[in-house]
Amino acid sequence: MHVPESSVIASIGNIYQAAHDPKLWPQAVESLRTLFDGSKACLVRIGPERRPDDLIAPSNDPAFQDRYLVEFADEPNIIEHAVAKAEVGATYSDLSFIGRETLRASRLWNEWMAPQDRYGGLTCKLASSGPSTWFFDVQRGRNQAPFDAADLALLRTIVPHLTRAVEISRQTRIEQLVSTSLSHLPFALIAVDAGLRILARNEAAEQILSDRDSGLSQRRGVLLTSDIQSTTRLQRLVADACSAGRGSLPGVGGDLLIVPALPAGDPAALAISVGPSMGVGTPTIALEPCAVVIARRFSQELPAGFAEAIAQFFELTPQEARVAAAIAAGQSLKQAAGLIGIRVSTARTHLGRIFGKTGTSQQSQLVALLRSVQVTLPRN
Repeated sequence: MHVPESSVIASIGNIYQAAHDPKLWPQAVESLRTLFDGSKACLVRIGPERRPDDLIAPSNDPAFQDRYLVEFADEPNIIEHAVAKAEVGATYSDLSFIGRETLRASRLWNEWMAPQDRYGGLTCKLASSGPSTWFFDVQRGRNQAPFDAADLALLRTIVPHLTRAVEISRQTRIEQLVSTSLSHLPFALIAVDAGLRILARNEAAEQILSDRDSGLSQRRGVLLTSDIQSTTRLQRLVADACSAGRGSLPGVGGDLLIVPALPAGDPAALAISVGPSMGVGTPTIALEPCAVVIARRFSQELPAGFAEAIAQFFELTPQEARVAAAIAAGQSLKQAAGLIGIRVSTARTHLGRIFGKTGTSQQSQLVALLRSVQVTLPRN
């Protein structure tokens, strides 16, 4: 097949336009299908937590799109196994790399590929990030000539541009997570994946991460706290925020208080909230599941009016508010009881009611939640 140079240049142009405007990815994929005279073409993310925007295939029947997500996305298939073994940037013919007989004996080919006139394709692995991988695939139909060496050479010419465009598109979407209406506020915003790998951050986050005594740091691009227990807790919150079953919303994340172990004075602690990042429209280059970590420094000294504020926020009685404020100030339940002048058993009863009203079940969760209220209070 002879392909005019102008057509190649036009397709590459479409790819880079899509890199900066994700809504154009279906058009870019379709231009590649036309360039290779294919029956079908797709750009795919494989990995955990599949979503509809993980598969960009403008020429697909929508019913097959849905079937891919329902029946094939959560189980290993022969194409994805081949992609996983390949190096990033690798290009190959599925009939030769996998084997014609092996491919055509698979359930994926018989129940999903063949009914869509996918009788032999060229595939390239574009990017890999943690458990997620992105690849492009173009197929020819039953009555078309199979791809040859010239077609594979053409794909190898396209791949560097496609790989770069995918990375640009992913980074643009990640940066959108921290370029929100909150970005002008004094909050550190950090986008992380399920493994706490930092994907993007704002200027306030840079300042906190560069401060050795802040309680948050990074090591080899991974977000860490000042102690193992807090890092474990943060990992759980992020994993919850990144998780999403088909047809359901991601987990809600949660709150965490980090108190750096400094010897004197009134060291600033960090109030941290973790929440899911929601998609930025479809169809686009899908992101691996990720979460947004929001952090702000605050003084450990409780401001005036704190007990009254949490009483109003959580509908606590005055006695419950005093117990909650003492715990937020770092007192044990026994110390709180002595400070207020009540029995420990009475303080324990108040604590149970406080848990119910605040939706918490552990004192560490309660302290983090109460301290988040402190961030909104003015200091005298």
